[in-house]
Amino acid sequence: MPREEKREAQVSDTADVAVAPSPSAAEHTRTGVADHAISALNAWIGDYLARSDNGLQQPMAFYRDNRPLDCTAIPCGSASRICVLVHGLGCNESQWRFELDGRSTDYAAQLERHFGFTPLRLRYNTGLRISENGVLFARLLEQLCARSEGPPQQLVLIGHSMGGLVIRSACHQAAEQQLSWTASLSHAIYLGSPHLGAPLEKAANIASNLLGMFDTTATHVIRDVLHSRSEGIKDLRYGNLVEEDWLEYDPDELLHNRRVPVPWLESTTHCRIAGAIGSSADHPVSRIFGDAMVRRQSAEGYDQAGFQPGLRPADPGHLCVISGLSHLELARHPEVSKQVESWISKA
Repeated sequence: MPREEKREAQVSDTADVAVAPSPSAAEHTRTGVADHAISALNAWIGDYLARSDNGLQQPMAFYRDNRPLDCTAIPCGSASRICVLVHGLGCNESQWRFELDGRSTDYAAQLERHFGFTPLRLRYNTGLRISENGVLFARLLEQLCARSEGPPQQLVLIGHSMGGLVIRSACHQAAEQQLSWTASLSHAIYLGSPHLGAPLEKAANIASNLLGMFDTTATHVIRDVLHSRSEGIKDLRYGNLVEEDWLEYDPDELLHNRRVPVPWLESTTHCRIAGAIGSSADHPVSRIFGDAMVRRQSAEGYDQAGFQPGLRPADPGHLCVISGLSHLELARHPEVSKQVESWISKA
């Protein structure tokens, strides 16, 4: 089966899965060690798992209690409000949980509690190309929203790290294909997403190229291990969003930015939260290292020349820098939840 047909099959397969119960946020089943291990494996070699049709790959689906949900049975109508959480590299839906007022919750559960949203959490193979996951996510949302009872009143997407790039890719490709769900998308919220790329992936690219300059068995082994990291990881080098960014190019070439400008969906409010590990947002450590994994400029979408080329000017009201938060903390922190709720309440 061709690779793209396999991706389409993964989306359609979600309709054949029985719907799990709908417990409150405090009653979620704990994600097991095996699930975390599989998520990490998908991050490193998920593209290989997909190509070889390996049973360890994580097909994209909405999950609850470690079970995929049937899209056709999720409440979705013209009066509904839906929030979807999209996790980052090597993670799954359990990454969002944190304790608040003595109960386990996440950002979608908080929006359910205060604004009546239906909470959905995506699980997907983070080793695939971001553009491939963008296509899958766009089609999955279309399957969810294209119902006879009409599209939802409001759709909110929240993505952490790579998840934010998947959202941007899905928005762009959905707009090009004129999919119906984009009309319902009021907010796309990006938490520590590397819009201009991630320094750790750039460092891995430099290291693998340097190791290739030495003709020894040890350096070749280490280089091959580094080269084996997935296409999804390599897309994080410059924040690739579409096929044109990587098609027919060597994914291991040394620091060559081939990213094409991708405009953000005009009909949607795009909100960005950047973390800062320093004591304040303006602390030198915060300006240089950002949240310790993504620099502030990248999380904010700025480069030295201003806003990323091809994008409309940023709205200062939809950018928030929170000091004292590391990259992973952005996915599960009460202060982030408060900021998300503030943006949604003003819609």
